[in-house]
Amino acid sequence: MIRPLHLLLLCEAFLLDMVMPEEVCPRPPEEDGAEVDGGQLFFERGTEISLSCIQGYTPTGGSRKIICKSTGEWTERTLKCSPKRCPVPNSPQNGKVHFNGITYKSDISYSCDEGYILHGVRSSWCLHTGQWSSPQPECKPVTCGLPVIPPYAKIVYDRQFKGDVVEFGMGGIYECRPPMILHGNRRVTCLADGTWLEPPECKRELVTCPHPPAIENGFLSFAEAREYGYRERVRYGCIKPYILYGAMEIECTETGSWSPEPSCRKGRLEDAECDGTCATWETNRTSTEHGHSRRKTFHY
Repeated sequence: MIRPLHLLLLCEAFLLDMVMPEEVCPRPPEEDGAEVDGGQLFFERGTEISLSCIQGYTPTGGSRKIICKSTGEWTERTLKCSPKRCPVPNSPQNGKVHFNGITYKSDISYSCDEGYILHGVRSSWCLHTGQWSSPQPECKPVTCGLPVIPPYAKIVYDRQFKGDVVEFGMGGIYECRPPMILHGNRRVTCLADGTWLEPPECKRELVTCPHPPAIENGFLSFAEAREYGYRERVRYGCIKPYILYGAMEIECTETGSWSPEPSCRKGRLEDAECDGTCATWETNRTSTEHGHSRRKTFHY
């Protein structure tokens, strides 16, 4: 039994044999991005026609001309039509672009880094004009509302800002008012989902540090022989010719211990690693009728 599709093809072949004389060539098919203009279906032998590149393609070599031969066939096609190219896309700031090609009908897609949201179209296509269908999108940072500040606390932000929102990655450090002690996260940061970590608490606790330690070839300036409370500070100096290396002041921390104390070493003042807080102790003796006088001088 002959299927309907096979019957249709047989009918078309019979009709072509009936209407197409041997001296004509059929219309050349669209092939490799090239086509024939107009709607003519048959061409007499010796007819010369011109091919052109279809939309989205551009000629890159060869001849546009082909001729209908006496055999009912066309001469060899040499016209080369290549797909148009779109500009190489750039990655948006704080984002990425993904693509495998940039020729006609190719597509690209965009994504943003963690903590950033894409504003604009996510995908784009290379059009027949050689341009992308949509402009490049932007990756804008996630924003967080201001963090909670618990009682007796303040927050010192990384940098100044305006308004009541901050951008992803910005953070700050919590501090408690003495004698309150911080319990929890000291540092918080605006997270990629627009939230903050849990804020700390400031609790009232009695924290004391013992008398600050002595340092070799150095002294404590105006330090009292007593315990010190949280956040209290004392200052060190060095006996000449020794130079103070480290922080001039140390602080009683919330753990009941002192921050690291400096040291006194021999050397040049300009070599000291003390960020401009170096000190020496200078002693001058001057003879007078009534004895000796002492002059003490700090050098910063």
